[in-house]
Amino acid sequence: MNSFSYYVAEDFIKREINCFDFNVPTIIDQIKEGDFSSVKDKIIKCFADNADITVLDEKGNATEIKASKLDYKERLIIKASGFLSRDYYSFGDLLEIIRKLRDPEGCPWDRAQTHNSIKNNAIEEAYELAEAIDLDDTEKLIEESGDVMLQGLFHACIAEDSNRFDASDVINGLCHKLVSRHTHVFGDQKAPNASEALKSWEKAKSKEKNQNELNDKIASIPVTFGALMRAMKVQKIIKKTGFDFPDPESAKQKITEELHELDMAEGEKEKEWEGGDLMFAVVNYLRMLGIDPETSLNATTSRFISRFLYVEKKSKEIGFELSADNMEFMEKFYQESKEFEKGTFDKNEK
Repeated sequence: MNSFSYYVAEDFIKREINCFDFNVPTIIDQIKEGDFSSVKDKIIKCFADNADITVLDEKGNATEIKASKLDYKERLIIKASGFLSRDYYSFGDLLEIIRKLRDPEGCPWDRAQTHNSIKNNAIEEAYELAEAIDLDDTEKLIEESGDVMLQGLFHACIAEDSNRFDASDVINGLCHKLVSRHTHVFGDQKAPNASEALKSWEKAKSKEKNQNELNDKIASIPVTFGALMRAMKVQKIIKKTGFDFPDPESAKQKITEELHELDMAEGEKEKEWEGGDLMFAVVNYLRMLGIDPETSLNATTSRFISRFLYVEKKSKEIGFELSADNMEFMEKFYQESKEFEKGTFDKNEK
Protein backbone atom coordinates (compact mmCIF):
# COMPACT_ATOMS: atom_id res chain seq x y z
CA MET A 1 0.00 0.00 0.00
CA ASN A 2 1.50 3.34 -1.09
CA SER A 3 -0.77 5.62 0.93
CA PHE A 4 -0.05 7.07 4.37
CA SER A 5 -1.30 9.65 6.87
CA TYR A 6 0.94 12.56 7.77
CA TYR A 7 0.79 14.80 10.83
CA VAL A 8 2.98 17.55 12.17
CA ALA A 9 3.40 16.77 15.88
CA GLU A 10 1.92 20.10 16.94
CA ASP A 11 -1.31 19.11 15.16
CA PHE A 12 -1.21 15.43 16.14
CA ILE A 13 -1.43 16.18 19.87
CA LYS A 14 -4.48 18.45 19.51
CA ARG A 15 -7.65 17.03 21.01
CA GLU A 16 -9.70 17.54 17.84
CA ILE A 17 -7.32 15.22 15.94
CA ASN A 18 -8.71 11.93 17.19
CA CYS A 19 -9.65 9.57 14.34
CA PHE A 20 -6.85 7.60 12.72
CA ASP A 21 -6.75 5.07 9.90
CA PHE A 22 -4.86 1.98 11.03
CA ASN A 23 -4.90 0.55 7.50
CA VAL A 24 -2.08 2.84 6.37
CA PRO A 25 1.19 4.00 8.02
CA THR A 26 0.92 7.17 10.10
CA ILE A 27 3.86 9.59 9.99
CA ILE A 28 4.35 12.06 12.83
CA ASP A 29 6.94 14.68 11.94
CA GLN A 30 8.66 17.74 13.43
CA ILE A 31 8.37 16.44 16.99
CA LYS A 32 9.85 18.85 19.51
CA GLU A 33 11.45 17.44 22.65
CA GLY A 34 8.94 19.31 24.78
CA ASP A 35 6.03 17.70 22.91
CA PHE A 36 7.43 14.17 22.77
CA SER A 37 5.76 12.96 25.97
CA SER A 38 2.34 14.12 24.69
CA VAL A 39 2.98 12.48 21.31
CA LYS A 40 3.96 9.18 22.93
CA ASP A 41 0.97 9.21 25.29
CA LYS A 42 -1.42 9.79 22.40
CA ILE A 43 0.16 7.03 20.31
CA ILE A 44 -0.29 4.57 23.18
CA LYS A 45 -3.86 5.72 23.81
CA CYS A 46 -4.97 5.63 20.17
CA PHE A 47 -2.76 2.90 18.66
CA ALA A 48 -1.93 0.68 21.70
CA ASP A 49 1.25 0.41 23.75
CA ASN A 50 2.51 -2.46 21.59
CA ALA A 51 1.97 -0.65 18.28
CA ASP A 52 4.95 -1.12 15.95
CA ILE A 53 6.87 2.11 15.36
CA THR A 54 9.61 2.63 12.78
CA VAL A 55 12.35 5.08 13.75
CA LEU A 56 15.30 6.27 11.68
CA ASP A 57 18.78 6.96 13.03
CA GLU A 58 21.14 9.68 11.77
CA LYS A 59 22.29 7.45 8.94
CA GLY A 60 18.78 6.65 7.81
CA ASN A 61 18.77 3.10 9.16
CA ALA A 62 15.31 1.91 10.19
CA THR A 63 14.57 0.22 13.51
CA GLU A 64 11.27 -1.11 14.76
CA ILE A 65 10.24 -0.57 18.38
CA LYS A 66 7.07 -0.90 20.41
CA ALA A 67 5.29 2.33 21.32
CA SER A 68 5.81 1.78 25.05
CA LYS A 69 9.61 1.68 24.54
CA LEU A 70 9.86 4.88 22.52
CA ASP A 71 12.54 7.47 23.20
CA TYR A 72 12.66 10.89 21.62
CA LYS A 73 12.91 11.06 17.84
CA GLU A 74 12.02 13.96 15.56
CA ARG A 75 10.01 11.68 13.27
CA LEU A 76 8.05 8.49 13.95
CA ILE A 77 6.29 6.14 11.57
CA ILE A 78 3.47 4.06 13.06
CA LYS A 79 3.16 0.93 10.96
CA ALA A 80 -0.17 -0.13 9.50
CA SER A 81 -1.69 -3.11 11.29
CA GLY A 82 -3.57 -6.16 10.04
CA PHE A 83 -7.34 -5.81 10.28
CA LEU A 84 -7.90 -8.93 12.36
CA SER A 85 -4.73 -8.68 14.45
CA ARG A 86 -5.22 -5.22 15.92
CA ASP A 87 -5.38 -4.53 19.63
CA TYR A 88 -7.13 -1.23 18.94
CA TYR A 89 -9.84 -0.55 16.39
CA SER A 90 -11.06 2.78 15.05
CA PHE A 91 -14.51 4.17 14.29
CA GLY A 92 -13.90 3.50 10.61
CA ASP A 93 -13.04 -0.11 11.45
CA LEU A 94 -16.38 -0.51 13.22
CA LEU A 95 -18.25 0.68 10.14
CA GLU A 96 -16.24 -1.65 7.92
CA ILE A 97 -16.95 -4.63 10.20
CA ILE A 98 -20.70 -3.97 10.03
CA ARG A 99 -20.48 -3.61 6.25
CA LYS A 100 -18.56 -6.88 5.98
CA LEU A 101 -21.22 -8.61 8.07
CA ARG A 102 -23.83 -7.48 5.53
CA ASP A 103 -21.76 -8.31 2.44
CA PRO A 104 -22.99 -11.18 0.22
CA GLU A 105 -20.29 -13.40 1.72
CA GLY A 106 -20.94 -12.08 5.24
CA CYS A 107 -23.25 -13.24 8.03
CA PRO A 108 -26.65 -14.59 6.87
CA TRP A 109 -28.37 -13.24 9.99
CA ASP A 110 -26.93 -9.73 9.67
CA ARG A 111 -27.75 -9.64 5.95
CA ALA A 112 -31.37 -10.55 6.65
CA GLN A 113 -32.00 -7.72 9.13
CA THR A 114 -34.17 -4.68 8.37
CA HIS A 115 -34.98 -1.49 10.28
CA ASN A 116 -38.14 -3.13 11.64
CA SER A 117 -36.58 -6.46 12.55
CA ILE A 118 -34.00 -4.88 14.89
CA LYS A 119 -35.90 -1.84 16.19
CA ASN A 120 -36.61 -3.49 19.56
CA ASN A 121 -32.89 -4.19 19.97
CA ALA A 122 -32.25 -0.48 20.46
CA ILE A 123 -34.73 -0.37 23.34
CA GLU A 124 -33.25 -3.48 24.97
CA GLU A 125 -29.69 -2.20 24.65
CA ALA A 126 -30.65 1.20 26.08
CA TYR A 127 -32.10 -0.51 29.16
CA GLU A 128 -28.98 -2.63 29.54
CA LEU A 129 -26.87 0.53 29.40
CA ALA A 130 -29.10 2.10 32.05
CA GLU A 131 -28.53 -0.95 34.24
CA ALA A 132 -24.76 -0.65 33.80
CA ILE A 133 -24.99 2.98 34.92
CA ASP A 134 -26.99 1.98 38.01
CA LEU A 135 -24.42 -0.72 38.82
CA ASP A 136 -21.55 1.75 38.24
CA ASP A 137 -19.80 -1.12 36.44
CA THR A 138 -17.03 0.27 34.22
CA GLU A 139 -16.58 -2.80 32.03
CA LYS A 140 -20.32 -3.17 31.58
CA LEU A 141 -20.62 0.55 30.77
CA ILE A 142 -18.03 0.17 28.01
CA GLU A 143 -19.74 -2.92 26.61
CA GLU A 144 -23.30 -1.58 26.72
CA SER A 145 -22.32 1.84 25.37
CA GLY A 146 -20.84 -0.01 22.41
CA ASP A 147 -24.01 -2.05 21.96
CA VAL A 148 -26.13 1.12 21.90
CA MET A 149 -23.75 2.69 19.38
CA LEU A 150 -23.95 -0.45 17.25
CA GLN A 151 -27.72 -0.10 16.89
CA GLY A 152 -27.52 3.37 15.32
CA LEU A 153 -24.67 2.38 13.01
CA PHE A 154 -26.42 -0.84 12.01
CA HIS A 155 -29.45 1.18 10.90
CA ALA A 156 -27.12 3.50 8.97
CA CYS A 157 -25.54 0.55 7.17
CA ILE A 158 -28.95 -0.93 6.35
CA ALA A 159 -29.98 2.43 4.88
CA GLU A 160 -26.68 2.71 3.00
CA ASP A 161 -27.48 -0.50 1.13
CA SER A 162 -30.55 1.16 -0.41
CA ASN A 163 -28.84 4.56 -0.85
CA ARG A 164 -31.16 6.29 1.66
CA PHE A 165 -28.43 7.62 3.96
CA ASP A 166 -25.23 6.40 5.59
CA ALA A 167 -23.22 6.82 8.79
CA SER A 168 -21.69 10.08 7.54
CA ASP A 169 -25.18 11.57 7.21
CA VAL A 170 -26.02 10.46 10.75
CA ILE A 171 -22.85 11.95 12.20
CA ASN A 172 -23.19 15.12 10.14
CA GLY A 173 -26.77 15.62 11.31
CA LEU A 174 -25.85 14.97 14.93
CA CYS A 175 -22.92 17.40 14.85
CA HIS A 176 -25.05 20.12 13.27
CA LYS A 177 -27.72 19.55 15.92
CA LEU A 178 -25.26 19.70 18.82
CA VAL A 179 -23.74 22.92 17.51
CA SER A 180 -27.02 24.64 16.64
CA ARG A 181 -28.67 23.76 19.96
CA HIS A 182 -25.71 24.83 22.08
CA THR A 183 -25.90 28.50 21.18
CA HIS A 184 -24.50 29.23 24.64
CA VAL A 185 -21.30 27.37 23.66
CA PHE A 186 -20.93 27.93 19.93
CA GLY A 187 -22.89 31.17 19.66
CA ASP A 188 -23.24 34.52 21.38
CA GLN A 189 -25.60 33.49 24.17
CA LYS A 190 -24.41 32.71 27.68
CA ALA A 191 -25.64 30.11 30.16
CA PRO A 192 -24.22 30.59 33.67
CA ASN A 193 -25.70 27.33 35.00
CA ALA A 194 -27.25 24.02 33.94
CA SER A 195 -30.81 25.33 34.20
CA GLU A 196 -30.13 28.21 31.82
CA ALA A 197 -28.24 25.87 29.48
CA LEU A 198 -31.30 23.59 29.31
CA LYS A 199 -33.55 26.55 28.54
CA SER A 200 -31.18 27.63 25.78
CA TRP A 201 -31.20 24.09 24.33
CA GLU A 202 -35.00 23.86 24.40
CA LYS A 203 -35.40 27.28 22.82
CA ALA A 204 -33.01 26.37 20.01
CA LYS A 205 -34.74 22.99 19.55
CA SER A 206 -38.19 24.58 19.32
CA LYS A 207 -36.93 27.07 16.73
CA GLU A 208 -35.15 24.35 14.73
CA LYS A 209 -38.19 22.06 14.66
CA ASN A 210 -40.64 24.94 14.29
CA GLN A 211 -42.37 23.87 17.49
CA ASN A 212 -44.16 27.14 18.11
CA GLU A 213 -47.37 25.63 19.47
CA LEU A 214 -47.96 23.35 22.44
CA ASN A 215 -49.43 20.74 20.12
CA ASP A 216 -46.16 20.61 18.17
CA LYS A 217 -44.21 19.78 21.31
CA ILE A 218 -46.69 17.16 22.48
CA ALA A 219 -46.73 15.54 19.02
CA SER A 220 -42.93 15.23 19.13
CA ILE A 221 -43.12 12.76 22.04
CA PRO A 222 -42.80 9.25 20.55
CA VAL A 223 -45.79 7.01 21.24
CA THR A 224 -43.25 4.19 21.46
CA PHE A 225 -41.98 5.56 24.78
CA GLY A 226 -42.72 3.41 27.81
CA ALA A 227 -45.94 4.51 29.54
CA LEU A 228 -44.19 5.96 32.59
CA MET A 229 -41.62 7.80 30.49
CA ARG A 230 -44.27 9.19 28.14
CA ALA A 231 -46.45 10.38 31.03
CA MET A 232 -43.45 12.08 32.66
CA LYS A 233 -42.49 13.80 29.39
CA VAL A 234 -46.03 15.08 28.78
CA GLN A 235 -46.31 16.40 32.32
CA LYS A 236 -43.02 18.27 32.04
CA ILE A 237 -44.19 19.99 28.85
CA ILE A 238 -47.63 20.87 30.24
CA LYS A 239 -46.05 22.17 33.43
CA LYS A 240 -44.47 25.01 31.47
CA THR A 241 -47.94 26.36 30.68
CA GLY A 242 -48.60 26.79 34.40
CA PHE A 243 -51.13 23.93 34.50
CA ASP A 244 -49.66 22.04 37.45
CA PHE A 245 -50.24 21.31 41.12
CA PRO A 246 -49.04 24.10 43.41
CA ASP A 247 -47.11 21.66 45.60
CA PRO A 248 -46.40 17.92 46.07
CA GLU A 249 -49.03 17.61 48.79
CA SER A 250 -51.75 18.64 46.34
CA ALA A 251 -50.49 16.04 43.87
CA LYS A 252 -50.55 13.47 46.66
CA GLN A 253 -54.21 14.23 47.39
CA LYS A 254 -54.99 13.58 43.73
CA ILE A 255 -53.70 10.02 44.18
CA THR A 256 -56.22 9.45 46.99
CA GLU A 257 -58.98 10.86 44.81
CA GLU A 258 -58.08 8.63 41.86
CA LEU A 259 -57.78 5.58 44.12
CA HIS A 260 -61.33 6.18 45.36
CA GLU A 261 -62.60 6.52 41.77
CA LEU A 262 -60.93 3.21 40.90
CA ASP A 263 -62.66 1.55 43.87
CA MET A 264 -65.99 2.89 42.64
CA ALA A 265 -65.43 1.86 39.01
CA GLU A 266 -67.66 -0.80 37.49
CA GLY A 267 -66.74 -2.99 34.57
CA GLU A 268 -63.35 -3.82 33.08
CA LYS A 269 -63.18 -0.79 30.77
CA GLU A 270 -63.98 1.75 33.49
CA LYS A 271 -61.49 0.14 35.88
CA GLU A 272 -58.80 0.29 33.22
CA TRP A 273 -59.62 3.97 32.66
CA GLU A 274 -59.45 4.83 36.35
CA GLY A 275 -56.36 2.67 36.79
CA GLY A 276 -54.61 4.77 34.17
CA ASP A 277 -55.70 7.96 35.93
CA LEU A 278 -54.27 6.60 39.18
CA MET A 279 -50.93 5.79 37.55
CA PHE A 280 -50.80 9.23 35.93
CA ALA A 281 -51.41 10.84 39.33
CA VAL A 282 -48.61 8.79 40.89
CA VAL A 283 -46.22 9.89 38.13
CA ASN A 284 -47.23 13.50 38.80
CA TYR A 285 -46.48 13.17 42.50
CA LEU A 286 -43.12 11.50 41.92
CA ARG A 287 -42.19 14.14 39.35
CA MET A 288 -42.86 16.90 41.87
CA LEU A 289 -40.65 15.07 44.39
CA GLY A 290 -37.85 14.92 41.81
CA ILE A 291 -38.15 11.14 41.39
CA ASP A 292 -38.02 9.52 37.96
CA PRO A 293 -40.85 6.93 37.96
CA GLU A 294 -39.18 4.65 35.41
CA THR A 295 -35.95 4.45 37.40
CA SER A 296 -37.80 4.14 40.69
CA LEU A 297 -40.07 1.30 39.56
CA ASN A 298 -37.21 -0.59 37.94
CA ALA A 299 -35.22 -0.39 41.18
CA THR A 300 -38.23 -1.63 43.16
CA THR A 301 -38.72 -4.54 40.78
CA SER A 302 -35.05 -5.49 41.17
CA ARG A 303 -35.37 -5.37 44.94
CA PHE A 304 -38.52 -7.50 44.85
CA ILE A 305 -36.75 -10.13 42.73
CA SER A 306 -33.79 -10.18 45.10
CA ARG A 307 -36.04 -10.50 48.14
CA PHE A 308 -38.12 -13.32 46.75
CA LEU A 309 -35.05 -15.23 45.61
CA TYR A 310 -33.99 -15.06 49.26
CA VAL A 311 -37.39 -16.53 50.22
CA GLU A 312 -36.85 -19.33 47.69
CA LYS A 313 -33.38 -20.01 49.09
CA LYS A 314 -34.80 -20.26 52.61
CA SER A 315 -37.57 -22.57 51.43
CA LYS A 316 -34.96 -25.01 50.11
CA GLU A 317 -32.86 -24.79 53.27
CA ILE A 318 -35.77 -25.39 55.64
CA GLY A 319 -37.84 -27.57 53.36
CA PHE A 320 -41.16 -25.84 52.83
CA GLU A 321 -43.06 -25.45 49.57
CA LEU A 322 -43.61 -22.07 47.96
CA SER A 323 -47.39 -21.97 48.09
CA ALA A 324 -50.25 -19.98 49.62
CA ASP A 325 -50.42 -22.58 52.41
CA ASN A 326 -47.01 -21.42 53.63
CA MET A 327 -47.66 -17.69 53.33
CA GLU A 328 -46.61 -17.15 56.96
CA PHE A 329 -43.13 -18.58 56.26
CA MET A 330 -42.78 -16.68 53.00
CA GLU A 331 -43.75 -13.38 54.60
CA LYS A 332 -41.31 -13.97 57.48
CA PHE A 333 -38.37 -14.50 55.18
CA TYR A 334 -39.45 -11.74 52.80
CA GLN A 335 -39.34 -9.28 55.71
CA GLU A 336 -36.03 -10.79 56.81
CA SER A 337 -34.55 -10.09 53.38
CA LYS A 338 -35.60 -6.44 53.70
CA GLU A 339 -33.71 -6.21 56.98
CA PHE A 340 -30.61 -7.57 55.22
CA GLU A 341 -30.95 -4.76 52.68
CA LYS A 342 -31.01 -2.19 55.45
CA GLY A 343 -28.06 -3.82 57.17
CA THR A 344 -29.94 -4.09 60.47
CA PHE A 345 -30.66 -7.82 60.59
CA ASP A 346 -29.11 -9.54 63.59
CA LYS A 347 -28.46 -13.22 63.03
CA ASN A 348 -28.64 -13.80 66.77
CA GLU A 349 -32.31 -12.88 66.74
CA LYS A 350 -33.22 -15.90 64.60
